[in-house]
Amino acid sequence: MKDILANNIELNKKNRKKWASSANNYLWEPIKSGIYGFAIFITILIFIKFFSYLIGSYSYFEIEITDIQLSLIGFVLLFLIRFLENFKEPEH
Repeated sequence: MKDILANNIELNKKNRKKWASSANNYLWEPIKSGIYGFAIFITILIFIKFFSYLIGSYSYFEIEITDIQLSLIGFVLLFLIRFLENFKEPEH
């Protein structure tokens, strides 16, 4: 009876580790990559707008909602790339 309980406890630990690893690969890592992509896009947009303001192309410097929407494209792209990597076949 003790062996059965010990085996069940061992299986539960393995299942938890497997689930945690799966959640990490399918949720956390893609979200981190998406945030990185968002940060890259917003940084580039801010830099370009600020540089344009400095050289006089624009008379004012402002960040608009469309800049945030464009940056969300970066989030989606990198999220999808990282998420879909989980489904590719391993190389031999």
